[in-house]
Amino acid sequence: FTFRYMAFKTELPQVGKITVQVIRNVDSEKDLLNRLLLIMLIGCGVGIVCAVVSGYFLAGRALVPIKKSWQKQQEFVSDASHELRTPLAVIQAKTDILFRAPSATIQEKILDISTISKESRRLSKLVTNLLTLARSDSDQIEMKKSTFQLDELLSEIIQQYEDIALYQEKTLKLEVIEPVTFFADKERIHQLIVILLDNAIKYTKEGGEISLSYTQSHSSIFLKINDTGIGIPEQDIPKIFDRFYQSDKARTAAEGTGLGLSIAKWIIEKHHGKTKVQSVLGQGTKIEITFPKSQK
Repeated sequence: FTFRYMAFKTELPQVGKITVQVIRNVDSEKDLLNRLLLIMLIGCGVGIVCAVVSGYFLAGRALVPIKKSWQKQQEFVSDASHELRTPLAVIQAKTDILFRAPSATIQEKILDISTISKESRRLSKLVTNLLTLARSDSDQIEMKKSTFQLDELLSEIIQQYEDIALYQEKTLKLEVIEPVTFFADKERIHQLIVILLDNAIKYTKEGGEISLSYTQSHSSIFLKINDTGIGIPEQDIPKIFDRFYQSDKARTAAEGTGLGLSIAKWIIEKHHGKTKVQSVLGQGTKIEITFPKSQK
């Protein structure tokens, strides 16, 4: 047993000095303190284990988007390397052929020269698109928004593409309803329309029709592009804005790098827009973009 001693001294006039000692058993208090210490140690241990487990779990959750971003970056680099290697290989092969016949005339080698020129332009366009996407990922490109007339911009673009469509025996028309004032980056909106029109014309066969129209409400601007082209398989529609993605149907119909719609998606997102795509294989595609009038 553990005892606690308490002594009290007092002095009485008749008796003298008297010392009174009180003895008390403190085993219960000591056991309580020992149990409390044990509980604290166990609690600290459990707390450390929980902290480690939860930290590991939260770190894993936090790393998920980083891992996905890293994976996408690796895929992007791999696809870009492949796309860059293809035109370079063609240019190199055709150049070697020209070197083997130094005395040949331009007329005799016009096909080889034409191929080199074509692949050079394709390579230049690819590099430009890659730089645009790389700068957009790092937020190095700022939107220079200002007020302009959307109807006038669309009319200018249609005039530029009318001759191309006529040469390819396709019908291109603009449905103008009313003047629309738009607050946006005019250069990027121009780039967006060109990308969409270029795709629509490229995947529309001779005799087909491409139409561009727009409407507006109190708070939104609706931009629509319809074509009667080859269409997109239903399972491919969610993927058409992915980088370097091309459906098998589109790949057999025309050449491309699969970057145009990725840039279009970036432009739309920078203007807080939303995209809706409807397509029927063999009948055509309809793309509708909704932009808010208030660009905050």
